[in-house]
Amino acid sequence: MIEFALAYAPRYFMGTLVGLGLTVLAMAGALVLGLLVALGRQSRSRVLRAICVSYVAVFRGVPPLVLLYVVYFGLPAWAVQSGIPGMVALFSPLDNRLASATLAFAVNAGAYVAEILRASMMAVPADQMDAARSIGMTYPTALRRILLPQAFRIAFPPLGNEFIIILKGTSLASVIGVTELMRTAQNVAAATFLNLQAYLLAAFFYVALVILLQGASTLVERRLRRPGDHDRSLIV
Repeated sequence: MIEFALAYAPRYFMGTLVGLGLTVLAMAGALVLGLLVALGRQSRSRVLRAICVSYVAVFRGVPPLVLLYVVYFGLPAWAVQSGIPGMVALFSPLDNRLASATLAFAVNAGAYVAEILRASMMAVPADQMDAARSIGMTYPTALRRILLPQAFRIAFPPLGNEFIIILKGTSLASVIGVTELMRTAQNVAAATFLNLQAYLLAAFFYVALVILLQGASTLVERRLRRPGDHDRSLIV
């Protein structure tokens, strides 16, 4: 096993980098979508709230693998069949495997991130926004300077968990040919017929990466925690 690991570790490192890059892009997209949806769910517009609630319900219900197939195999083919030039131009970038995987994972994770951010914003005392508005801040300014910094600090631990979930979920991208860690393991197993060693090494890389990310998340969380947070949690 040691000889096998030494021989194929460089290929696994490359696959890990691809998976990590895909995770970062998908998480960035999920944060943007999640923030917009979380704000939309607090809107006064019933139509906008209904759209945001529907988005969360649908994309929390659709499995990531199904969404991946829809985005990569379904949408570009449907656009071509429609014969509408605008639709073809819109969905043609999804012929790219990485683009499709990024979009699918971002849309799926965005539904979970939206609920995390919404709960975090609701955890910030409402009187802080009222005080900000009372001294003349506009709503966008109060949102940017008062509400969102505190909400993101509260949301950081579950967002870190969501990042890890996306990272492990990128293994599904192997089904559309993205050469991330799982696809690398499949290629090595097919070339060597050493299936156990190939997949055990992939598992080792996943575990090591998750442990590193958990450690980094814990360090950042401690830096973000204010001095009185621990004491208040004990009182509660």
